[in-house]
Amino acid sequence: MEKSADIQKAIVQSPWFKDLPQDAINELVLAAKTTAYEHQTYLYRLGEQSHFIYCVLSGAVRIKINSLLGQEFAITDFNVGSWLGEGALTEKPAKTFEAQILNYSVLLQIPANKVIELAKRHPIIYRNLFFAENDHTVHMSELLGGMLFYPLRARLAGRLLWLLKENGIDQEDGTLIDKKISQQEFASFTMGSRQRINGILREWQELNIISLCDQRYVIKNKAALYDELAPLADE
Repeated sequence: MEKSADIQKAIVQSPWFKDLPQDAINELVLAAKTTAYEHQTYLYRLGEQSHFIYCVLSGAVRIKINSLLGQEFAITDFNVGSWLGEGALTEKPAKTFEAQILNYSVLLQIPANKVIELAKRHPIIYRNLFFAENDHTVHMSELLGGMLFYPLRARLAGRLLWLLKENGIDQEDGTLIDKKISQQEFASFTMGSRQRINGILREWQELNIISLCDQRYVIKNKAALYDELAPLADE
């Protein structure tokens, strides 16, 4: 588990707690603890009330929506250093999203009631959360716009470019997306079928736009992926 100094560093670097005085930071450190989670376990599901906010120390957390018919749409992944779970501060059950652990992950968690107590004394926390929530809303609007109006090829290209930004490592033959991701996961990310995703990815491999090794993709021609989005920008 993480040392106290590492916990303090994570809290100090959080945009949610920016400009908090040191005594308030110390209270958060004392209230915080680290917890390890196994792959595919849930932090919270639809209709469940979470009692903590979280920071990803290792691994990742996927935010997704499930329909009554069992359909699944993966919205985004929170990677190391990301904070999530602010819905717990409303003290209401999760009504829209659920959070699932990816791989083996260690999360820092702080009781929501402690954050609420501090926010009453330090309203700057609410200001910070407001700006963070605004950023999330902008991201969500862009994402939903893509799902509603873009064809599957463009949605898949956009997801690859997003993954490149979040997990890209430059190497001689292109940029590696340093994250294992299956075709079924791409289907969940894009609201497409696995069969259609397979066909598009095979075509891009034949065109030397991407290559694949052990479920990790190397983007060899980033411009070609942007070209999949370019006609939409002209419409």
